[in-house]
Amino acid sequence: MKSLECKILKITDEQYPAHLRNIPNAPQRLYYIGDLSIIQKPLYAIVGTRRASPYGRWAAYEIGKRIAQCGISIVSGMAEGIDTCGHRACLDSGTPTVAVLGTGIDVIFPKSNTNLYYEIAENGLILSEYEPGVSGHAYNFPERNRIVSGLSKAVIVVEGAYKSGSMITAKLALEQGRDVFAVPGNINQPNSTGTNSLIYDGAGAITDLNELLPQLGIIGNQLTISLANCSKSELEILRIIKEAPGITVEELAVAIYEDIPTVLRLVNTLELRGLLKSEGAKYFY
Repeated sequence: MKSLECKILKITDEQYPAHLRNIPNAPQRLYYIGDLSIIQKPLYAIVGTRRASPYGRWAAYEIGKRIAQCGISIVSGMAEGIDTCGHRACLDSGTPTVAVLGTGIDVIFPKSNTNLYYEIAENGLILSEYEPGVSGHAYNFPERNRIVSGLSKAVIVVEGAYKSGSMITAKLALEQGRDVFAVPGNINQPNSTGTNSLIYDGAGAITDLNELLPQLGIIGNQLTISLANCSKSELEILRIIKEAPGITVEELAVAIYEDIPTVLRLVNTLELRGLLKSEGAKYFY
C-alpha cells in the first residue's frame, strides 16, 4: 500500500461521507488513491453499457462535459464505453473525477483503461472496497455499483440493456433515494431497452442539453456553462449590452459591423438561452 500511495478510509472516520454511510450495506472501509475531498462534494454518476454506440459515447461525453464545466465531478466505474466517456469529459474539462473499481485498488480493469487509471489517480480519486490484489470476479461489479450510486446526488443512465449493470445501478439509486435520469434511445437497439424502460417508469428524460443543468438542479452555474458555449459574436453582443443597457438591434448592428438580420438572429438565440432580456425594442444583460 505504501508503494501504491494507497490509504484506507473507515466508516467510522470523520472524512467518510455521510450520504454514503447512510446507504444499506455501506462499505466498512474503502481503499483509495488520490484526493479524498472530492467525495465530500455533490457528485453525479454517469453509467451505461461497455458496448456503447457512437451516439451513446457522444451523449455521455457531452453530458459529462457540461456538468464538469460547472466544477462538479462525475463518478463512474471506469469500464469501457459510457463510463470511460464520463470520466474523460471530466478530465478534459479540468475537473477531477471519481472511479469506483470492482477490483482491488491496484488491479486495472479493463487493461485498455490503463492510461485513464493513472490520469484519475493523478487528477481525481480511485476507490475500491476490495483489498489490493483482488481480481475482477463477476459478482464484484454489481456489488460495486451501490457505491457509485451511494456517492451520487443523481444517476444518469446513457445506454444499457434491460438486464445490465447500469440498470442495477439505477435500481440501487432509487432504493437509496437518489434521482435517476436516462437518455432515450432508438427503440430498435437492445442497449436502449433499459434507458427507455426507466423513462417509461418515471425517470427524468434528458432530451435537451441546453436544459440539462436546471433539470439536474445545477442552477447557480448555468451562466458559466452558457457563456462557455457562446460564439465570439455572441460574447461581443453581451459585452456591448452590458456596457450600454437598453441598446437596440440597429445600434448593435452598427457596433459590431453586422447586418440587422444577423444581429436579430444572435440576440434571439441569446434571449432563448436566458443570457439577455428584451423590453420592447431594447435589450438588457
